[in-house]
Amino acid sequence: MDSFTKYLNKISYKFPKGYPDINDPKDKNMLFEMVTSLLENDADEAINILKRELNLTDENFSKLSSVRYKLLVPRAERYDYIQKIEKIKDFEYDPNIKGSSIGGVTYKGSTFLLKPSGAQGRASAGTENEDILENEIKKYLEMGAVNVIFDAPNKSLTIKNVKDISGVGYDVAGGKKADVVIKGDKTYPISIKKDNAGFWESSDTRYKDVVKKLSEKIKKGDFAPELVFKPFVDKLGREKEGINLMHDDRTDTKVTGVIVTDLPDKDEKSIIFGSDNAVVIYRSYSSKDFKLVDDNLYIEVSKIIENLKDVEEFNLEPILNIRHDSTRTATGGLRATVQPENKIYRDSKVIGNKIEIPYDKIMA
Repeated sequence: MDSFTKYLNKISYKFPKGYPDINDPKDKNMLFEMVTSLLENDADEAINILKRELNLTDENFSKLSSVRYKLLVPRAERYDYIQKIEKIKDFEYDPNIKGSSIGGVTYKGSTFLLKPSGAQGRASAGTENEDILENEIKKYLEMGAVNVIFDAPNKSLTIKNVKDISGVGYDVAGGKKADVVIKGDKTYPISIKKDNAGFWESSDTRYKDVVKKLSEKIKKGDFAPELVFKPFVDKLGREKEGINLMHDDRTDTKVTGVIVTDLPDKDEKSIIFGSDNAVVIYRSYSSKDFKLVDDNLYIEVSKIIENLKDVEEFNLEPILNIRHDSTRTATGGLRATVQPENKIYRDSKVIGNKIEIPYDKIMA
């Protein structure tokens, strides 16, 4: 007799007929409430056990639902935590649980996704940099700043009569790229990049067909032996269902990316500046970058990109790089990203163990 049947037998006396009749709305609601309460108790019990056994606190847990939580631990220690948790009675690790790249652990009716601490919320989206810019500009506006001047070695951008700045980093509808919008003599959408920014965009939608076709052809062996799929095995030696790693069978090495060359339309303007025609400004901001002189707020930045000529000057042309991502089950573990050329090539040669495949060869 399974655990659920035992539970039903235990609670049957509480129902008018001596058993829960699922065709009776009252019985059905009553059973649902009882089971939900039971599962919530499982989650509470699991949290208390994990706190006690692993010296965790409330900050290590983020609630997703009554029976589903994030378990936040240092990224580099996630597999160490999995091994420790598996030794605790009634806890089981499942690498195929959706919602985390390495899966999660279950305890009776509750689930805990292993997530890296310090990479949730705004920080996970890379928006802490825009927070600094937004907060500093607002502070200096209150101190009397009228004009905002972004000052880079390659050029400057002056915004006169600034009234407000607002963060819009989550508004990507229609291909927008701005992280903040500054309202002055006109509206200025600004795309913010840290100095070490390695990506123009995640392009799962833009290049969906290319990724799908590439995955299908690798599975069929069209690019073998230079490019084949091998099952993805985590650090604990377990395969993740439906996820593969790109592999070079000639050298027995992992292929870290497929660079798609000769794209029919690179969509450079859309990828870089977006539908809102944002100005791209590079800087990893700190309070030292802001200086008020009379009513002018000077902001020291690394470079300002307003057009394709600026893009070429800094070798930032967008390049499609299809990489491994263990969360992308629909494509067998592949993800489309667009990166600046200087992150992909050095001295006209591909950096790292990547291979180049022409667009027509993938899509044929």
